[in-house]
Amino acid sequence: MYLGCSLFRTSQPMSKLLHYPPNPVEIPVTLTQPTRGYTMQVMKVIAGLLGFFLVYLALMLGALALAGTFIWGGISLIHLVKDHPPYSFVVFFFAVIIIGWGGLLLFFLIKFTFSPYKDSAHYRVQIYEEEHPRLFAFIRQLTKDMQTSMPKKVYLSPDVNAAVFYNSNFLSMFWPVRKNLEIGLGLVNTVHLSEFKMIVAHELGHFSQRSTKLGSYVYAIHKSIYKMLYQREAGSTKMLKKWAEIASTINIYNVIPHVTLMLMQGIQTVLGMLYHLIHRLYMGLSREMEFHADAVSIAVAGSQPAINSIRRLALSNHCYAYCSKHLSEAAEKDACFENIYSAQTALLHYISKHHQLRIVDGLPEISDEYLAKTISSRVQYKDQWASHPSDAEREARIRAANIKTEMDTTSPWVLFNDASELQENITQSLYAERFPGRGPAKYRESSSGFIKDISLLHTRYRFPEIFAGFYKNRPFRDIKGITEGLPFKGETKDLYNNTITTKIKRLFQNKIDHALLVAIADKHIDTRHFEFDNQKYERSAARSLAISLETEMEDQSAWLVQYEKDLYRFHLHMAEQKGSEAAQTFMGLYNNVLIHQRNTREMESQATMVIRQVQVLFNMEDQRLHALLDQLKAVKKEEKVLKPLLQNMLKTVEIPAELDKTFVEDTRQFLETNYTYLKENAVHQEEIVRLYRLTHRAVSNYTDVTELRKKDYLEFTAALLVKN
Repeated sequence: MYLGCSLFRTSQPMSKLLHYPPNPVEIPVTLTQPTRGYTMQVMKVIAGLLGFFLVYLALMLGALALAGTFIWGGISLIHLVKDHPPYSFVVFFFAVIIIGWGGLLLFFLIKFTFSPYKDSAHYRVQIYEEEHPRLFAFIRQLTKDMQTSMPKKVYLSPDVNAAVFYNSNFLSMFWPVRKNLEIGLGLVNTVHLSEFKMIVAHELGHFSQRSTKLGSYVYAIHKSIYKMLYQREAGSTKMLKKWAEIASTINIYNVIPHVTLMLMQGIQTVLGMLYHLIHRLYMGLSREMEFHADAVSIAVAGSQPAINSIRRLALSNHCYAYCSKHLSEAAEKDACFENIYSAQTALLHYISKHHQLRIVDGLPEISDEYLAKTISSRVQYKDQWASHPSDAEREARIRAANIKTEMDTTSPWVLFNDASELQENITQSLYAERFPGRGPAKYRESSSGFIKDISLLHTRYRFPEIFAGFYKNRPFRDIKGITEGLPFKGETKDLYNNTITTKIKRLFQNKIDHALLVAIADKHIDTRHFEFDNQKYERSAARSLAISLETEMEDQSAWLVQYEKDLYRFHLHMAEQKGSEAAQTFMGLYNNVLIHQRNTREMESQATMVIRQVQVLFNMEDQRLHALLDQLKAVKKEEKVLKPLLQNMLKTVEIPAELDKTFVEDTRQFLETNYTYLKENAVHQEEIVRLYRLTHRAVSNYTDVTELRKKDYLEFTAALLVKN
């Protein structure tokens, strides 16, 4: 039965708030109550945490006792020998070392346990109520409806994100502190107001209900332990190692920091092993907390806004990430976006048009019909180490709750004062933080210019539509021994269509699913149960299913090989009908693609070897000259193999200027120069960077040119089909 839930003030008057979507009128009483699974996960994690703290307390007390013993022993020695001058100096010196050792151990125990850790404030900007009163009124009303407290502070970040965070220390394991709310403007830019309400409610929902305080308390403890073991510890270790390097000049002192470091690392290792045991238990709780936060959020925002935002999130992230990457490329030309969020919106619309997604009130709608066309995995399993449930699991629960409410498709930007100015300021701040030495960009790039360049890029590589994606993202097959064409058995219009393309996509997805089944069988994926084609199986069945799927893949591959041969014969037959010159051109274009594919693979293989050796060089801990020289020999060895490939590339491949204006010139200069990669007994950074970048550019350009050669062949073939 559906009733108004007493945990939410759904009848709260909101006439003063112009921009606040209505709450659902009726929701199930049990919607926001913790499930049995949630409660069981909390109990399991608490048991693990109690065990952790018992061991932690024993280790700390033991280490404190050891430190106290050293200090007491050193002081006792001084008192013992102060009246014996012949030995007093030597014993006094030894006693000082013991006291110093005990004091150092005590210092780092305190620092390890009690020093505060602050979450990185990278790109975060704190905002205040007087700056954005409508946003704070919105959040305040939401916290009232959820019966939770206002965030301590509100921050803006540039990306697609929303989060609740806090600065933790040792005491926060016992008294969790008030949380801060972070709102990503890339998220604000790609949701409607009802969806924004749901997302903020989800974040606040982790800490909103009395019934889940125990879960949120466990969350705080777990996070504090992680930071104590793996984030705060780093600073202490660096300090000890630095002192050990300095102390190494005085041999008698060198033992103090080294032994202290070994002791502290030993404590961390033992606690780390226990932490990993409880971490897996916590992952189960974390997934239940996400489900509960979803339940809390749809209780005030409804199911449909949650489904919409979950489905659109990946696309929003992709568009922002692409714009962020382009920001780096534009910086090389002393340019910057006028407004990165206008560019994100423009790209969102461009991709939506390309994929035929319907735009509803300014944002793409990812419908059930569209998702039904996608090729999904046939293997489903619960990742025991995942902190979040899958989108499909979340959507299934949200859809089952079926909380109805009126959608408000207004943009959340209405909550911000001077939204356009804010977007432009954040864009410029993002540029300044990412490229601190450059100063303000000389040029401003508009979103329309940005999309125009993308459109030109896509046009350059776009294959003719008649092939329906048949040749997309896969190599041409090396078809040997075929010198004569044959007519196609069937209708020409049936050569390429979505049904054929879907069969190819299924083959490639089956390869991924086969690898998953093998990983489950070999216990590389930690799960006891899984689903295949919506049927539940034990892990022991994975091997036999993989064998069956392998047989299916062999049949699919055999069909594809034969189909591609039939297509080639038919296209050749059509070319022969145009004359021998057309037939020779057809075969020449196809063979040219094969040559470029072969050369690209060879370049990729060698580039991998070069990059691997360069990475080893940069990750070396031993920076002594003989060690550097040994690694530089390995780099030079791979460079000798790379150079002939580059020479052949310059001879046989024409790199269009629009791909890379300076590649030919830079490559010639590299080939004519004998880099030693050594300068003043240290790595010559500039030469190594040139090698690294040129290697990347060579692979990228070879790949792009190969795509252009494919396009040449397909355009010639498409002309044959159209004229037929």
